[in-house]
Amino acid sequence: MGIGHSLEDLRLLGQNLNRTTIGDAGQFLIGNRPGALQRSMANDIFGLTKMVPGVGARTAAKVGRIGARLAPGLSVAGNVMDVADIIAGDESFGNKAMDATGMVVGGTLGSIGGPLGISVGASLGKMGSDGLQWLFGDKKTPDQRKLEAALAALNGGIV
Repeated sequence: MGIGHSLEDLRLLGQNLNRTTIGDAGQFLIGNRPGALQRSMANDIFGLTKMVPGVGARTAAKVGRIGARLAPGLSVAGNVMDVADIIAGDESFGNKAMDATGMVVGGTLGSIGGPLGISVGASLGKMGSDGLQWLFGDKKTPDQRKLEAALAALNGGIV
């Protein structure tokens, strides 16, 4: 399935979504139903681990499988923390809107990699949004702004 999707692709997606159960989602999150991205990740980890002196192919394969099994759960945990930061953070509404937009754009771009790609893309989108806000913002945390406002109030408006 490429970037362009046909009506047949959408029909098949709808059929698969209707058949997905909570158990299926749980199995995916614990790595029991790896997708293409997880298999590719396992192969990459296997290749890197084989390069470590003294590590045999069998150990490298185990490390690759474990890494690929952990990826979905860790990615979802990252998504939960990202959403919690948007909801509970004390940033401005504009900052929160930009973070949410970054997650949507990242998830959309990551959709090529299936569910894991969407999850990783959303986290990368939030990270990119936070990076841009730091790079082009005033580089102060909300706590620093509060402290400056309190200091200004104590000094009669002089910082």
